[in-house]
Formats: sequence, C-alpha cells, structure tokens
Amino acid sequence: MVKEWTLERDGEVIDKLPAWILKVKLKDINAEIRCKLSWKMKQKHISVIPWDRVKVEVNQYDMTQGRVVYRYNNYSAHLEADELSE
Repeated sequence: MVKEWTLERDGEVIDKLPAWILKVKLKDINAEIRCKLSWKMKQKHISVIPWDRVKVEVNQYDMTQGRVVYRYNNYSAHLEADELSE
C-alpha cells in the first residue's frame, strides 16, 4: 500500500553497500538514489543483488533516499533470452 507522501518508481540495483543499503538507478528520471530494504523483505530473507529490477518507494520531498519494497522476478526474462539465442 502506497502512502500519500511517497511515490513508487521502478529501478535497477547498481551496487550493494554495507548495512542493507543499495544504490538504485531509477528508470523514469535517470537518477541514482540510496535505498534501504523494507522490513518485510528483511523479515522474509529476500535477497537483492546488483542488476535486479526493483520497485522503490521514494519520499516526494527528498528524492535522494528511498525504500525497496518489491523485487521483480527476473527468471522468466532469462529464459526468454536463452530461447532467442538458440
């Protein structure tokens, strides 16, 4: 559920920093921001590695920080790329 003062953006993880911090490049505005994993993702042990596509909640007043709330399934994209290369 999105709160009123947050914006949802899609992005791609560029780098993994210490203390559960990720550097994410947003797709729609071509900006790099620092993000933390949401508590639910930590609780469920969902790992995020560089080059994963993620959904980020960004505060509309401070667009330099965000929170990763969802990791997209990249497995199907890899299967399609393998089928095309054959």
